Amino acid sequence: MKSLGRIVCSAMMMVGATAPALALDYEAKPVMWVLQAPFRTAGALNGAVMSGLVSGPIEGGYHGSHRGMHHVAGKFGDEKGVSQQIAAFPLGGGTGMVLGGAESGFKGAKHGWKLGWEKPFSRWSYITMEEK
Repeated sequence: MKSLGRIVCSAMMMVGATAPALALDYEAKPVMWVLQAPFRTAGALNGAVMSGLVSGPIEGGYHGSHRGMHHVAGKFGDEKGVSQQIAAFPLGGGTGMVLGGAESGFKGAKHGWKLGWEKPFSRWSYITMEEK
């Protein structure tokens, strides 16, 4: 009888100890999400830094210089004219490169964080080109 009492007492203590864990809502915090969170955070941070400091400013500076040069060349008379583009490049191209690079740096950091969280350490979290 003593042994049976010990077994029942041990079983009741185990149920009492595991009751709070059983009472947790499983849908509120899935176990896989909790396990993946550090890996996803590292991937998102890595993607944000690379896209925000490297990929975004390069891509934005390139496209910004083209837009700025064509804008100023259009003000000179012909947007597609070679001589107008050559004259417009120092002013429009340089300004467009700096402003486009700064803007795309912020957009690249946001893009890298978002895709780095969804797909950690994937190639799309490092480059700012749109996925097709």
